[in-house]
Amino acid sequence: MNKKYDVAIIGAGPAGYTAAVRFAQLGLKVALVEKDKLGGTCLNSGCIPTKFLWQAAKTKQKILKSYEYGIKASMEPVSFTDIINKKNRMVENLSKGIQRLLESYGIDIVKGKASFKSSTQLNIKSSIDGGEFEVSADTIIIATGSKTKPVANIQFDHIRYIDSTDALNMESIPKNMLVIGGGAIGIELSSIFASFGCDVSLREFFPQLLPSEDSELSGEILKNLLRQGIKVEVSCENSFKDEDKFEKVLIAAGRQSSVEELNISNINLQTDKRDFILSNQYSTNVYNIFAAGDVAGKSFLAYTAGQDGINVAEKIVNKKNTESNDPIPKVVFSFPPAASVKDTNFNEYKNVLYGKFLLSANARAQIEFERTGWVKVAVDKESEKILGVWLIGHNADELINTAAVMIKAGMKVSDLSKNIFFHPGISEAILGACENALQKCTDLPRNI
Repeated sequence: MNKKYDVAIIGAGPAGYTAAVRFAQLGLKVALVEKDKLGGTCLNSGCIPTKFLWQAAKTKQKILKSYEYGIKASMEPVSFTDIINKKNRMVENLSKGIQRLLESYGIDIVKGKASFKSSTQLNIKSSIDGGEFEVSADTIIIATGSKTKPVANIQFDHIRYIDSTDALNMESIPKNMLVIGGGAIGIELSSIFASFGCDVSLREFFPQLLPSEDSELSGEILKNLLRQGIKVEVSCENSFKDEDKFEKVLIAAGRQSSVEELNISNINLQTDKRDFILSNQYSTNVYNIFAAGDVAGKSFLAYTAGQDGINVAEKIVNKKNTESNDPIPKVVFSFPPAASVKDTNFNEYKNVLYGKFLLSANARAQIEFERTGWVKVAVDKESEKILGVWLIGHNADELINTAAVMIKAGMKVSDLSKNIFFHPGISEAILGACENALQKCTDLPRNI
């Protein structure tokens, strides 16, 4: 059996299913091939379940802090199994929502593992009955994402040596855990498990957590992790020292390519030295094959992958060059959350002013007893253009979207100052930091 389509997409994560919907909206007949679950890593074993557990831990903290309002509350012992079960139901409901979305556009969902027979033909091994059949398409999009990368020749046994997927499916909290990798995943999972009583040690090879992030923001995250009781080591050349004393060893040291099962050698598709697909504005060296999302080895973010899906459809159907160089907001769900965004040409500005506003000076943060953290901004001295925003504290994960829009729009501090900010609001801290960069903030004392 050989089914023919205008477009076949391999992988139903954020890049794949978004591309499928946009192609269908543009009138093409689409097949979406997925060997496992709809939604990809983000929905099933990444950002969505992680944030569910983070929210559960945050809710626990809120209950324990209710005394701040004069409310006396007692809490029964937490059942982590119940939390995981509720997480699983939520993920399942969201996955069903994606299926209904795809079906509403008449997209054929093909359950199976794809491999290239030719540049226009895919061999599919069914995930349902193990049978094999072919799918043909004039255009093929590879959106297979990425997977956890092992380190130091340590292989995952998914029992003691675990990856983030294993961690998100544990039904009980281990006594102690060693986390290898001080990136966003390592920090988030360390924070979550420590919140539920696990004795966590976090180790990072580089001199700071989040090695590519602003050092002051990274340093503040480190302080908050230590306040949680997490043992943190940076510049750690031997992360596996005394590993035998830990019940679980979680490896969160990066991502690697997931194209090994596609038989791309059959079509001479080019990859880089890390085995990610080489692409330019989504085009590969094979004229009718395109790459979107993590598989191209770029940002490794679900929301940029989703935009890739839209962009590749627009490129192919409407001949639009939609690959952007817009500023990308980044968030780490620590306690409290941290976030950043900066102008893509940030390093070209030579005369930069910095301003900071502590949340302890913000009325809304005082009301909510969320006084830990600050907002820092970078402003070009000559134009007063806002170049970067770094936040750590309550609602940083939401405020960063506003900051990204400001930077993309090329807003100046004077533009921001013309707007009336609701009071009391955490967002006022962004305005305060911007005005402080120009020594104009009326909510902060004079620097002496």
